[in-house]
Parts: sequence; structure tokens; C-alpha cells
Amino acid sequence: MHVNDFIGSLPKIRQKKVWKVIDENGTIVQYVGATDNRKRTAQKYIDEKYPSKNLTLVFSHFKGLMTIPQ
Repeated sequence: MHVNDFIGSLPKIRQKKVWKVIDENGTIVQYVGATDNRKRTAQKYIDEKYPSKNLTLVFSHFKGLMTIPQ
């Protein structure tokens, strides 16, 4: 095994993305992240948690580090 192959096989370490959950009035309801660092996963969670509300996710900041397998 070559060194570059080994390095390429390691999981990627990324910063965790955090989104603001905003309601129709522009009020922040909560902050949310996702296990796979994707907005659509976080949006699905929020849609299931608040099924009767129309909530929007807006990127807020990065927090900590997370490992994302390839």
C-alpha cells in the first residue's frame, strides 16, 4: 500500500455546519445540525419535528469538528 492510498482511505474531518431555524415571522426557533453535515438532512429533521409549521433553515456558523466517512 502506498502512503497516498492510505491517506486517501482515511475519513475526512470537517467542521460541523449549524443552521438557524427561522419561522414565518423571522424569529429564530432553534439551531440545528445534521449527522452527515447536509442541509437537506437537517431540513427533514425540522419538518418532522414541526410538521404544521413552515420553517426555513439559514446557515449560521461552523462548530467543532466531525468525521465524515467516504
